Order: sequence, then C-alpha cells, then structure tokens
Amino acid sequence: MKKRTRKKQAARDSEQPLELFGDDRIPPVMLPEKETEPETLEEKVEYLTASNRQLKRKVFDLYTIFEISRNFNAVLDYQLLLETFIFTCLGQVGLLKGAIFLKHDVSAHEFYMVRAKGSGGMPSESQYFPDDSKLAGYLTRLNRPVLVDDLTTDIASESEKEILDSFAQGVVVPLIHQTHLAGLFLLADKISGREFTSDDMEFLSALGNQIAVAIENARLYEAEKDAMQQLRAAQQQLVQSERLAALGEISAKIAHEVNNPLGIIKNYVLLLKRSGSESEKIVEYSDIVGQEIDRIAGIVRQLRDFQRPVKMERGPVDIKVALEEILTLMERQLQSTNVSIDRRYGDEDYVINGNADSLKQVFLNLIINSRAAMEDGGKLTVCLKKEDGRVQLQFCDTGTGISPEIIPRIFDPFFTTKGEAGTGMGLSVCYGIIKSLQGTITYKNLEPGGCFAITLPLLNDREDYDTAG
Repeated sequence: MKKRTRKKQAARDSEQPLELFGDDRIPPVMLPEKETEPETLEEKVEYLTASNRQLKRKVFDLYTIFEISRNFNAVLDYQLLLETFIFTCLGQVGLLKGAIFLKHDVSAHEFYMVRAKGSGGMPSESQYFPDDSKLAGYLTRLNRPVLVDDLTTDIASESEKEILDSFAQGVVVPLIHQTHLAGLFLLADKISGREFTSDDMEFLSALGNQIAVAIENARLYEAEKDAMQQLRAAQQQLVQSERLAALGEISAKIAHEVNNPLGIIKNYVLLLKRSGSESEKIVEYSDIVGQEIDRIAGIVRQLRDFQRPVKMERGPVDIKVALEEILTLMERQLQSTNVSIDRRYGDEDYVINGNADSLKQVFLNLIINSRAAMEDGGKLTVCLKKEDGRVQLQFCDTGTGISPEIIPRIFDPFFTTKGEAGTGMGLSVCYGIIKSLQGTITYKNLEPGGCFAITLPLLNDREDYDTAG
C-alpha cells in the first residue's frame, strides 16, 4: 500500500511544471494517455517506446532553448537578433514562413512588421496591430501561443484579420516582457503539412518569453549606444565652440591692435608716392608695400568677422535662390578646370531667416575649396532637401578629400592646407556665420572626394516671417 502511495506521489510530482530560466516555465512532461493500462508485454513495450520518444523530444527542446537563450543574450545587434530568431524558429519547428511585429519606438501604439522570412504572401509595411485592441489584450492575458484560426472568429478586428489571413492555419506567439505585450510573432506553413503539436506550442511559448527579453535588451543597448554617440558629438561640438570662442577673443584683440598701425603705414606710403619722386624703384616698392598692407588688412577684417560677424539684417532668404546666384557666377570658372555641377533639388522653396550676402559668402568659399580639391577636374554635387523642419545643404566633390587626422582642425582659425597661399580663415568665418544662424556645418570624406554639409532651421509659417529679423 505504501509502495502504491509513493508511485502516486511520484506521478503527481512529474505533473509539476519544470522551472526554466527563473520565472519562465515549461509545461509538464506527460506520458501518452491510453484508455486502459497496457497489459501484454507488447503493449507495455509500445507504451514505453512512445513515452521515451516524447521524453527525448522534451529534453531536446529544453537543451535547444537553453542554447538559444544563451546565444540570444550575447547578441546585442538588434537586426541580427531578429534575423536569428526567425531562422531558428523556422528551422526548429519546420516552418516555411514567419514574421515579427514590434513597435518602432517606446512611445508608439502600433506593432508593425519589422522582419519577415519565407515564401508566400506577406502583410504590407503599412499594416499593423494596435496595442490596445481586443486581440492584444487577449494575447497578453493568455501569454502563450494560439492558433490563428482561433483568433479570426470574434477576437481580431477586420484590419487584424487581413494580417492574420497571410498566416492562415498558422500560430501567433505573443512576446511578453514584464507582463506587457512587446510584440507578436506569426508563423505558418509547416513543411510536413501537419498541424501544430503540443510540443511545438510548448517550445514556441518558452522561446517567445526568452526572445522578448533578448529583444528588449538589444533595444536598450541600441538606445544607449545612440545616446552615447549623441553625447560624444555634443561634447565635441562644445569643445570646438569653446576653442573657437577663445580664439575669437584673441583675434578681436589682434585685429584692434593691428588696424591702427596699418592705417598709419598706408597713409605714409601714399604720401611717399605723391612726393614727386621720379625713382621707379620707389614707385615699385611703394606699390608692393601697399598691396601687402591691403592683404594684411583683409586678414584683419576676417579676424574681426570671425570673432563678431558683421551685424546681419535678417529676413526671409530662399537658400536655393542665393545658391543659384553663386553657382551661376562660378560655373564658367569651374568649367574652365573641367569641373561639372550636378544640381539635386526640386522647384520648392527653402526659406530661412538669414542674410543672403553672408550665405553667399559661405557658398562661395565652399565651392572654391571644392574646386581646389579637384585640380584634374571632377564633379561638384550640390544637394538641397528638407528634413525635420530644417534645410540640409551639401557640397560634395570628387576631389582628393582631407586627411582624417586633420578633419577636426579644418574650422580652426589660421589652419590651412594650402601653405602660404591660404590664410586659414575661410572655413572659420563660414563656421561663425552658420553658427550665428543657429545652424551646423560639418565635413566628411567620401569615396572619392569629400562633402561639406550645412543644416539651417526653416521658416515654416507666417508668424516666423513676421518675427524674422
């Protein structure tokens, strides 16, 4: 009698769920049900063989889930994780088609298809599952895979049924993370042509819980990586701004101190030329001194403009109109050096609150730099587009580019790669003008050539026009 009691207790224990990975659980391993207990030796052998086969399947599934979970938790590439997840499930369960529906961001309320693999028709990119629908609530409470046919009765809405129809006779796996529905995984078309078994559903249920956690970890990692990149960019911009501000103060002092003696020297040179001297050498030398004084005065003006750009009267300026005027002015000079212009912008307006003359100065400087980088000819591509309330302007050439180690210094005053032919103030002045218009200017190398990119805030409504200036 006690022996029978121990057997019953062991049977009850075997019906308890097996714990896997903390709170996630696998349904109990149950022996094949029979209407009557096996009596003959052949029936017992058949019964034990079937039981052994099912237990082997359970052990294999548990081991597979363990290995997959361990590998998934090591993958932090979001897109690679989704790809691996789909391929793993299709191969393990023997399916031909699968798709994952997730939110594009944390604040979204719709699950869109972000990854799909397999043959047959797929939902369109515009179709989605609302996160507050009856179907979403049902899957959250259920927290286990369910056949598609069970959802297309009165649970799914008409728009949701259109998506589910692409996975007819398939299964929907809810991806639950911390009691919230994080996504849906739809599978269909078993290679064997058979229906989904309880073993399949158990495997997908356990795997769905693990992939929900892995996806969330990968998303958090991607978000943190993006935040770190933005922080580094902001820090670099802050360092650059502080460095230029310090140089600007020095430049202003130098400009002030140099301007006065320059004016005095130039006046005495003019008096020397008017003194009536007939010496050709004195006239020649006086002209040379005068030219060099004008050159120094130009550098001083650039220093002053860099520290405190000339007061700009601002108003609505169409970037495309100002750009076209400079391109028309420079077109013949560019053609003379075998440089062609590729304009990439439409007929729409690109209006900002700025100063046309200052912007033309920036455009002219960048075009001259591009021409200098293409000594043997090439192509200058000028692009204009709108994005997120800003206008983006690019000057991309097929020239020699800039050495990566000196790119961080190209906007510094007095830094030049042109030797004695350059003053090192052109790009610094451009930086100051664009910054004063609440914009940004950056550079990156291309293959081949390089590209200067400018972003400026657009004027979007009448109120902006009324308050401009």
